[in-house]
Amino acid sequence: MKMLIALDDSEYAIKVVNYVASTAKPTFFNITLFTVLPLISSSLEKEFALPHFSEKLVELKWLVSEKKKMATKIMEKCRTILLDAGFPDNKIESKIQDKEVGIARDIIAEARKGDYDLLVVGRRGLSATAAFVLGSVSNKIVQSIRNRTLWIV
Repeated sequence: MKMLIALDDSEYAIKVVNYVASTAKPTFFNITLFTVLPLISSSLEKEFALPHFSEKLVELKWLVSEKKKMATKIMEKCRTILLDAGFPDNKIESKIQDKEVGIARDIIAEARKGDYDLLVVGRRGLSATAAFVLGSVSNKIVQSIRNRTLWIV
């Protein structure tokens, strides 16, 4: 059975993987740890290429680079958690993808493309008001996913 675990760079990602590691049977699943990185759009990059914004563009590119390093670090930690729980190394894959459409839509697209049986996402601790106004990746996935089992931690 194929499981896609959608991660971000928060402490909740570690909690999600710890929960999966403690409840899922290691020999039953092939797991893909998946992160979508929000990046600078090409149109924004063009705007920031103007002389008075050039310093900010350098700063933004540095932030994107740091975000990728952070995502890689979280992926490695999550992989270690799964290995320590008895999941075989050859049954754990990691994927980091640049945002193409939107984080939730990119996760759903990966679930479909990879023909995953199970999609695991964390539910962050947004207040009811913030979740209503801002929405969340997990809420968007719940509303949009079809023909997949969804596990919200």
